[in-house]
Amino acid sequence: MIRDDLASAAPDVLHPILREWQPGADIPHLEPGEVRAWIVELDAALPPGADVDSLEPCGAELAVLSDDERGRAARFVRARERRRFAQCRSALREILGRLLGEPAASLRFRAAAVGKPELDRGPGISGSLRFNVSHSSELALIAVGLGRELGVDLERLRPIGEAERIVASFFTPAEQRAFAAIAGPDRPSAFLRGWTRKEAVLKGFGMGLSGLSAQHETGFGTTELTPQFTPARPSHRVDPWMLWEAAPRPGFVAALAVHAGPPADSDRAGAARSAADDALPAPPLRP
Repeated sequence: MIRDDLASAAPDVLHPILREWQPGADIPHLEPGEVRAWIVELDAALPPGADVDSLEPCGAELAVLSDDERGRAARFVRARERRRFAQCRSALREILGRLLGEPAASLRFRAAAVGKPELDRGPGISGSLRFNVSHSSELALIAVGLGRELGVDLERLRPIGEAERIVASFFTPAEQRAFAAIAGPDRPSAFLRGWTRKEAVLKGFGMGLSGLSAQHETGFGTTELTPQFTPARPSHRVDPWMLWEAAPRPGFVAALAVHAGPPADSDRAGAARSAADDALPAPPLRP
């Protein structure tokens, strides 16, 4: 495991490694301060020649889900989205179950103080295993860590018609000036990288983009990305968070935020005080 040279303020935070998820793969125990992330191909299990848009979730995927998760899957209008949701939740359960040494179907989840999902280990037990999930199109990103809050976001690159309005509404004045200075052809990707950075930090807190978004200056990325996480530029540290970026597939960008302050529930009290902001939904990213 690689230690990040920029993590001097949090020397036990290890540089995260992005892996390819393979069902049934061996998952060693996490080290303290370690964060692992997996990219999940949500259409990988399709048989040859299958119709991506019409194939329903298979029994194996649904079998490990809870009644609530199966109900959530059923509420999607399109078969494709029902199947991808079930595949994502199945992968999450298998990853967490292997790390805990428990059957995937036995895991229970609950919402923390501001709605952030967490494992339900019983009344009054929070546990130290943290996770966060994001998905876009046919990919999902799952991150898991020990003892530190984290957040992830994944987006498929495409033009966003209301990018300027969103920047004006949810980014700091300094970020707005920086975005205006980016050359026109570079703006679509820079915007989505700024969006994923902001979302990752706020998902670490457990709130949507409307919650305290202008209080955390994450900036816009214009440097080249790699398939593995690298420190975000120009600022790797955003308040108490350490921020990484990656391009897990051509045409996709991802961001990961890990809390670099005291371990465990370090930031939940502050997030809970801002729970009212979480009621404001983040604007949809429309092409």
